[in-house]
Amino acid sequence: MGDRDLLKPLLERKGQVHFGRVCMKPGKPLTFATLDLQDGRKLLVFGLPGNPVSSFVCFNLVVVPALRKMSGWPQPQLRRIQVITTSALKLDPERPEYHRVVLQYGRLPESCAAASGQLGWYATSTGNQISSRLLSARSANALLELPKAEGVVEAGSTVSALLIDDLGYMPQEAGTVPATAGFE
Repeated sequence: MGDRDLLKPLLERKGQVHFGRVCMKPGKPLTFATLDLQDGRKLLVFGLPGNPVSSFVCFNLVVVPALRKMSGWPQPQLRRIQVITTSALKLDPERPEYHRVVLQYGRLPESCAAASGQLGWYATSTGNQISSRLLSARSANALLELPKAEGVVEAGSTVSALLIDDLGYMPQEAGTVPATAGFE
């Protein structure tokens, strides 16, 4: 908790803080609390980080599934798929990271190493992942789940990705996905 975090002390006095820090990158200062209302209901409080990119990631990972659950979705969690990386990605030895990427489906590019030329999902990083770089979230349609570890995930590796956008807007190169015979 930073010296400018005025919300957590108030929540601690008025309700129950379930967590006030999480081990993830970005989004470490994420807070979740409940307040008891006078009519017996509980008010859910999500304290998102002040940094816009951290807030964007935490909103997608925590708030969206909670809203879906409250709206009656039978499977409120984000959809997870396996993708191939197009570049080497540095790992963080202290925290797991949600790396912003653009997913595409088609013939895997040469940068995907041994898998190049095959059809499949592949992920292209949105660039520098520092949490103050808002442009890294602008085009992202997925978050790669990178483990807490030393080293790098090599280009051509298979990793899990959480979908955070409608893939109808996903970039697609013309002719990269063949049509079923008779539909050309």
